Amino acid sequence: MAPGTVGAATRCARIVTSAATAVALSPSSVHDVQQAMQAAIADTAPLRILGANTWINAGAPIDAQRTLSLSAVTGIVAYVPGDLTITARAGTSLAELAHATAAHGQWLGLDPAGDRHGTIGATISTASSGPLAHAFGTPRDLVLGLQVVTGYGDIVRPGGRVVKNVAGFDLVRLFTGSWGTLGAITEVTLRLRALPTHDLTLALPVADPAALSSLFMALRRGTFSLLACEWINSRVAQMLGVADGNGAILVRIGGNNAFVAGQRTALRALGPFVECSPSVWGTLSLLDIEAHAVARCSGAVTALPARLDRITKLFAEQQIEVQLHASIGRGVCRVISMENESPGVRTVLQLRAPEETMIPERLPASWWSTQPDAFASPLSTGIRNAFDPHRICNPRRVTDE
Repeated sequence: MAPGTVGAATRCARIVTSAATAVALSPSSVHDVQQAMQAAIADTAPLRILGANTWINAGAPIDAQRTLSLSAVTGIVAYVPGDLTITARAGTSLAELAHATAAHGQWLGLDPAGDRHGTIGATISTASSGPLAHAFGTPRDLVLGLQVVTGYGDIVRPGGRVVKNVAGFDLVRLFTGSWGTLGAITEVTLRLRALPTHDLTLALPVADPAALSSLFMALRRGTFSLLACEWINSRVAQMLGVADGNGAILVRIGGNNAFVAGQRTALRALGPFVECSPSVWGTLSLLDIEAHAVARCSGAVTALPARLDRITKLFAEQQIEVQLHASIGRGVCRVISMENESPGVRTVLQLRAPEETMIPERLPASWWSTQPDAFASPLSTGIRNAFDPHRICNPRRVTDE
């Protein structure tokens, strides 16, 4: 590392150097982030870009000695309740956003896995979503604009701070879900929603797996307007304390008295839904905190019952108990395993059907070498060359340690 570069980095960020020459940078502004990025480019020293470091083992291992944490780049920049928009720096926690918006009867329709100490920057960078995606969509549907420090060391602002925004190539969607490979997201503008007057959660026990197909079809085709609609297996039901430990369907209804009553009446035609604590959604988001392997399996929505049946049987054959939950409206099943480097779990995750996509969120480090790099396709490589030609931002480690 060049002496002049070290000086620039120390002016913009706190640096901690260990015996292994690892360097941790904690900038507090976008200009500090820019200086840190420019210093890394000058030294050809890749950066591992982090939020609050609450999801440290997510994604493929990164080959970088320097860590760039955005946890100190915090604060709400602009909030216009009348426009239902808010702009916050990347290190702002989801809890901070919830507190600020609730005071105006509004909320952000994002409930990714993990606790609410996670940052909005990391949520957008990983495109993480939860059961509320059933009603509000994924992060790409909620982000209006971004501020990003690219791998060139430039500050760019794709999108805007208003709902109606004229743009050419949609760079907002490009950066959302890029896992920090194109640059460091430093600011996010988001679309908000009005908080419902009533927020009700119901559970329908489903002891017979054969009934899932007809229930899923009825929920998709019925006149239901739900905030969330999630299937959980018996293991998850036990952990949530619902449905007497049977598999179940959880639904979340939000609105005024008349609307909630009407939806509840309509759901009775499908079975004996019973009210349960709304805290189950928070518990559901924390299930994978100590998991060793987490993956999402997606495909055609209509094939979800068959997908769940196949995955359940494969794990049963391996005599492995896992936690499964799935979005009935989106057709995405999430697999959570507490088994540490279990060969059986690895086998099942590799046995996906041809029409399915298996996206690993978290795996033991030794497993990633056999996983395809989502950012190595010709298209992705071309895009990365345009924003991070020096491979400074979150370069994937290609071999095991």
